[in-house]
Amino acid sequence: MHGFEPQTIKSLNLLRMRNTEFIVALNKVDRLYGWKTCRNAPTGKAMKLQSKDVQLEFEHRLTQIIIEFKEQGLNTELYSKNKDRGETYSIVPTSAIREFFM
Repeated sequence: MHGFEPQTIKSLNLLRMRNTEFIVALNKVDRLYGWKTCRNAPTGKAMKLQSKDVQLEFEHRLTQIIIEFKEQGLNTELYSKNKDRGETYSIVPTSAIREFFM
């Protein structure tokens, strides 16, 4: 998990220009130092099984990403906490390598 790439900003601008709804895939969460693989576990359960340090690191990085979206004029929230899907875009943690789903 790292910050915006230039193509991310271009994509966001295109989506906004066309009034297209979207979600944010927050990929590579399994690369957090200390992450324990939880086969076939939903996101929430997998996160609860992580150490406190891993959970805190995830929250810190998630906050950084939310700030980057705010700097682009967009409201975002972790999908499980998003109560206003009409105005706030959902962030969904994912892993392209490990078995991990919502």
